[in-house]
Amino acid sequence: MSQEVQVADNVPAAPSPAALSNETDNKVKVHFVAVGSAPIMKKTKFQIASDQRFSSVTAFLQKMLKLPSSSALFLYCSQAFVPGPESLVGDLRDCFAIRDELVIHYSLQEAWG
Repeated sequence: MSQEVQVADNVPAAPSPAALSNETDNKVKVHFVAVGSAPIMKKTKFQIASDQRFSSVTAFLQKMLKLPSSSALFLYCSQAFVPGPESLVGDLRDCFAIRDELVIHYSLQEAWG
């Protein structure tokens, strides 16, 4: 009772490690929008690596705004929720990007939610 397994010729091969590394090297275009009394930046669009955690986005924005690390900074995705600090920027882009841009609103006080 042996069964033969046939392999189809048109099955795509598994991606090579080089192709996988190219996917992880992708950049995400992040558009920062000031809310309320938050300082407005001259440059609002940045490329951030898709494998970065959202906590690094918060640190990056605090540095760009020249805020002390002790000051409050609230970041919102889709004007609705605060992503967890461990969320990957690439995952947020895949779920919430608009026209291939991840829009992040920032404020010095709580704005939504």
